[in-house]
Amino acid sequence: MKITTPQGYIIELTAEEAETLFPELVRDVRRQFGGMGEGGRDHSPQRLLRRVLRRHRIPPAQLALYHALYEAGDNGLDFNTLATTIGRSAEELSGVLGGLGRRVNATPGIGALPVPPGVTLLFEQKESAPPGGGWGWAMRPELRAALEEMGLPWVGEE
Repeated sequence: MKITTPQGYIIELTAEEAETLFPELVRDVRRQFGGMGEGGRDHSPQRLLRRVLRRHRIPPAQLALYHALYEAGDNGLDFNTLATTIGRSAEELSGVLGGLGRRVNATPGIGALPVPPGVTLLFEQKESAPPGGGWGWAMRPELRAALEEMGLPWVGEE
């Protein structure tokens, strides 16, 4: 790391020295770069998923989507039932999913993946989901764990 003083002097520090001398500065820089790990290369699905959830306030329609799929469990819900459950039409649910896909793909670190995942980072598409057996979505276990960590009010309700 190079630091230039107001007088024009250049001070060179290793990463460890910089962290020792300026821990808050280093923490703020890491936070600005999306909480990336060593060398900015932590692009695990779990890390990326947490960035998606924390980068901005989650809109109400997306929260309703998370809630419905959290309650549905591993089997998920067919598309039409999911739309009805969150109080939307099928067209509106498509819009909610599109907005969520844009949120995912605009998250720092997603660009390092070979293909932007969109909502498939969060949900698994099901060929036959209950109750009607049509195609639908189910929440990935990593999203379930991240939502539980966030402590949303409906998480853990029986």
